[in-house]
Amino acid sequence: MAKKRSKPNLPQEVLERARAELRGSAAADSKAKSEAQEAAAAAKSKPIVRSGSLATRRVPTKEELDQEYRHIIRDLRAMLTLAGSLFLFVIVMAIFVVPRLF
Repeated sequence: MAKKRSKPNLPQEVLERARAELRGSAAADSKAKSEAQEAAAAAKSKPIVRSGSLATRRVPTKEELDQEYRHIIRDLRAMLTLAGSLFLFVIVMAIFVVPRLF
């Protein structure tokens, strides 16, 4: 069984507001609101990094993609060869070896 956590999984702002409501204290409520306003101001001041639009992005050519993903194609071919050979092995075993066992 999972261990129960003693700490609630809530943001500090929510915890402060809940504690203030339990105490009935207006000072703690104003403190929680000021902390929330500071957090909102900090979030607004962060710059937003955006990538270029789809119209300005360069589309790679087929040759560039072939060169970049050559090793992946090689690995896929090797896996296909292995899977095919194992499949043929199972078919041969089912046709020739298994009927002789019974």
